[in-house]
Amino acid sequence: MKSLWGQNPQYLRVRRSVDITPRFARALLVAVVVLITLIFVAGDVGLWKLWTAQKQMKALQTKIAGLEQENSLLVAEIELLKGDSFTIEKVAREKYGYLRKGDKVYRILTPPDNTDRSKASRPIDRGTGNQ
Repeated sequence: MKSLWGQNPQYLRVRRSVDITPRFARALLVAVVVLITLIFVAGDVGLWKLWTAQKQMKALQTKIAGLEQENSLLVAEIELLKGDSFTIEKVAREKYGYLRKGDKVYRILTPPDNTDRSKASRPIDRGTGNQ
């Protein structure tokens, strides 16, 4: 037998012929191609994971843009609250319900839809406790 790397018998020897049928060779080639395709599509760094990562990245970028817009609005509100007394008074009245001395508050009560109209139309006298 002939050696791969020369005529010296101490080297690795190779057989002369390997009998493989064409059908087996085609099946082996198809199996290898299918395996490579599966790894390319569904592997750890496959196309499917790349596609889902891109979707997540777009969603996060949209969320970041919304948060940046909200942040800029809050910064503008902070700047107004630092120096504008009208804005401070407006926020105190609207958010916290503060009143200035002499202000009158009118409360508009709407009756619930499921009650009888005759009960809802009676005035309530809160000063004496009579109804």
